[in-house]
Amino acid sequence: MFGKLSNRSIICLGVSLSIMGAFFVIQTMIVFGLLKSGYEYDLFGYACIILFSPPFFSFVKEFLDMVNSNERELLEELTRKNTYLEHAAKILRHDMHSGINTYLPRGVSSLRRRLSDEKIKEFKLEAPLRLINEGLEHSRQVYRGVYEFTNLVRDGECISKELVRLDQALTEYLKRTSYADQVVISELPETEVNEPLFCTAIDNLIRNGLKYNDSKTKKVEIYMDDGSLVVQDNGRGISQEDFNELSKPYTRKKNQEEKGTGLGLNICVAIFKEHGFDISVEKLDIGTKIRIGI
Repeated sequence: MFGKLSNRSIICLGVSLSIMGAFFVIQTMIVFGLLKSGYEYDLFGYACIILFSPPFFSFVKEFLDMVNSNERELLEELTRKNTYLEHAAKILRHDMHSGINTYLPRGVSSLRRRLSDEKIKEFKLEAPLRLINEGLEHSRQVYRGVYEFTNLVRDGECISKELVRLDQALTEYLKRTSYADQVVISELPETEVNEPLFCTAIDNLIRNGLKYNDSKTKKVEIYMDDGSLVVQDNGRGISQEDFNELSKPYTRKKNQEEKGTGLGLNICVAIFKEHGFDISVEKLDIGTKIRIGI
């Protein structure tokens, strides 16, 4: 079956595996003292994590497209896909965890200890160090969300929840984004949710509201209304029917200029369903009002 894949897809897979292979080789050599941990290796590891995703997801997309071309093969490949997903969850939990939560944080801390404030100012390193720290924290934040989501592929696994003040959690989640000042968060209640997944789902709705938006001043408001959490934007607007259609995997509007994978909304809806939250959509004269029954 893999023989049906294009050369481009095979190259993408090879590139992604090579990148992660290089990452683990370098980190292993550092752990065993064959290389001395340094600034360049920390950046190398961070770059590997970022560069791994595009070719890997490109490979996965073409692979799934090929599976969907035949109904009989679809049933066979769904079983295989679940196996891959379980294996990916295992890799994420045991291997990528070390890079994101151990090696990179230690590398950044080690680098900071070796640089005096005078050196930082002399070489104008304030901005690069801030970006590295913010990028690392963002990666760890994304990792926590993916970690929780991949737990659900195991039989009998239920989503873990804790009591969370929603407005505080969302504010903290958004503060490192470039669009935080375009989001107005009113007072929200304390509710039992899986914080990383819930914030990921709400963030997807926020980004959609800002991305598919032709207003001069783009904005998204989050507030409570009659027991529901509302995410309201001033974008192009979307009906319940369109929302249901676009919630399907790899589904996007025809002739849409904005780029995307067609997976974000599907994952978002799946997260709300795992929480037991209902979601409804109302198209406004300007924008969309999305209600989440928490």
